[in-house]
Amino acid sequence: MTDAPRAPNDDGEPLATISRGPNRELRLRWREYKGFHFVDIREWSVNAHNRQWWPERGKGITIKPREVEQVIDALEEVRERAHGK
Repeated sequence: MTDAPRAPNDDGEPLATISRGPNRELRLRWREYKGFHFVDIREWSVNAHNRQWWPERGKGITIKPREVEQVIDALEEVRERAHGK
């Protein structure tokens, strides 16, 4: 009998966690990999078999520090559109 895989560590500095409904959330983290920093935005969900949190395959993105200002500008435009301004 083999042991069930262990859930991965959610490393990095937490920036925000946004609920997406029961057993799902969007996590934003400031992370580093091989000396490079980035923002990691990823959906996580609870595994039904072992009740551990896992990142959803194919439901994440990384943003380089040099891209942050452009992303913020785009999200501000989205906010204006969403609020009908």
